[in-house]
Amino acid sequence: MTGAASAEVILRFAPADTTVEVGSVTRLSIICDEVLDLRTIELFVEFDPEIVGSVSGGPGTLFTEGGFNLFQGFELSEPNVWHGYCVILGAYDYITCPGELFFWEFEGLADGTSPIISVSVGLAAPDATILPDVILPPTSIVVGNSLSPVQDVPQPELGLRCFPNPFNPHTEIQFELQQDEMVNLSVFNIQGQRVALLHQGHTAQGVLSVSWNGRDSEGRLQPGGLYLFRLETPRGITVTKGVLVK
Repeated sequence: MTGAASAEVILRFAPADTTVEVGSVTRLSIICDEVLDLRTIELFVEFDPEIVGSVSGGPGTLFTEGGFNLFQGFELSEPNVWHGYCVILGAYDYITCPGELFFWEFEGLADGTSPIISVSVGLAAPDATILPDVILPPTSIVVGNSLSPVQDVPQPELGLRCFPNPFNPHTEIQFELQQDEMVNLSVFNIQGQRVALLHQGHTAQGVLSVSWNGRDSEGRLQPGGLYLFRLETPRGITVTKGVLVK
């Protein structure tokens, strides 16, 4: 196998922060940019069903262009969660990244912004070993008239950062807004699961600092490791990383 199975693997949605019109159908890909040998992908992805509608999904070009015998599936496990998977059935067959692992086709239903969040994501090596640290950072889909003046406004420099970093167990997440606007600040673990919602609501212009104590929304202390701090505003999404050490 090329690449260490124990190493952290970061996937990405492409294109990032997609803007579409109401009624249009668009493809969102899950991409691996690393040199890596794989046999399986499985993921659950959450979206806002009032903003976008799920149309279809399936294995990416790395699987489909290789001529492999595939066990694959795509379904809505919940009204707001799609589940996709693909397994190469040949005992000695596998794909080699970089490239497209999976795709999702969606339709813009109504004006608004839908966060796209991986509830869980799993990759398996050619020997069926599950890779332990796979990250698929969240993105967003903006639905609306692409000629709208709102889309022409440049994104503000949010300057999202956390300090100290690494930390144990407290850190401050700081960002700056150029105008008053709605803000959501969340913490995700390396499986792409939301751990805690740190700040939500209309927020005044200026610099804001929010503390995280290393606990989830139920007050449970989280294990050491990499965490993603995701800031969402009407103008876009910014993500930064922090390491909780034990």
